[in-house]
Amino acid sequence: MNVPEDHIDQILTKWLTNTASYEELEILKNWASQSEENLELMETFQQVWMEKTAEPILVNVDEKINEIWEKGMLVKPKRSLKWNLIQKYAAAALIVLSSSFWIFYSSQPDKEKDADVVELTPSYTFRENKPGQKTKIFLPDGSIAYLNSSSRIKYLNGFMGDERRVYLEGEAFFEVAKDVSKPFIVESKTIETIALGTAFNVNAFNDEKEMRVSLVEGEVRINQMETSGKTVTLSPGKELLIYPEAHTFLEMSFDLNDAIGWKEGKLVFNHASIDEVTQKLERWYGVKIQTKGKVPANWKVTTVYENQTLKNVLTDLQYSKKFAYEIIDSNVIITF
Repeated sequence: MNVPEDHIDQILTKWLTNTASYEELEILKNWASQSEENLELMETFQQVWMEKTAEPILVNVDEKINEIWEKGMLVKPKRSLKWNLIQKYAAAALIVLSSSFWIFYSSQPDKEKDADVVELTPSYTFRENKPGQKTKIFLPDGSIAYLNSSSRIKYLNGFMGDERRVYLEGEAFFEVAKDVSKPFIVESKTIETIALGTAFNVNAFNDEKEMRVSLVEGEVRINQMETSGKTVTLSPGKELLIYPEAHTFLEMSFDLNDAIGWKEGKLVFNHASIDEVTQKLERWYGVKIQTKGKVPANWKVTTVYENQTLKNVLTDLQYSKKFAYEIIDSNVIITF
């Protein structure tokens, strides 16, 4: 999708000032993926912006802008980038910030106009995996997040403040660096999973009614944010099934392969229905699956595939579950 350059200017400005909508962030992400130059331009722009705005913007905006750009011109990007674009984008962002500050400052009572600084809106890092993609992410505190396909996380740059909060949609496995003074929190839907130093998996896809928090080692506390007092503390080898809409928790033991086999390249089915199988295959291989015909009422699958192609998986299931399949590009038709 081709986006006008001036529109990218506006979205970059909103991105830096943490005011971009989800749709605008999607446009920016697509623009960055169109070329390596766009991606490096965006990364360099963010780096320069963070260095320039390390201290609050003063009332004397013009003087501050000149100081910022004198410093900014010293930064050398990894490649030869269009520095005039960086200047233009950052200038637009500075204009927005300066204008916003002037409106704020002018609207304050005289007794409050002695203040000569204004705090900047914190900025976030976003990471997203498309269907069929899995990544290992190193977080600012030394923790590691393994992000599953069709999943995304968001966190405050540098984990500023008195907590390390990660917002998750989808599934991720976390290896948390210990810091007793700064709890590590994963927020998904209406659930908080809080840990000081531990390893656990959170499964919280938006299109599923239930969530799962599976604890491998250490200790976590799970809170239902919308219900005061609804808290469960897990011990290793236990997982919590959570039904956010019903405000229901169910604690049980779990199979390690079933919970985190995906991290090791294992596609695991445990008494899975046809809907569960097709949903997992779609995420795992980045395809769309359509089923035709009547599925037997007792149709369930329990098996594990490790580093197998989609064709190999479907062929194996075909023999035991009696169906035909056809793969056309990224579309699959399963017929019973």
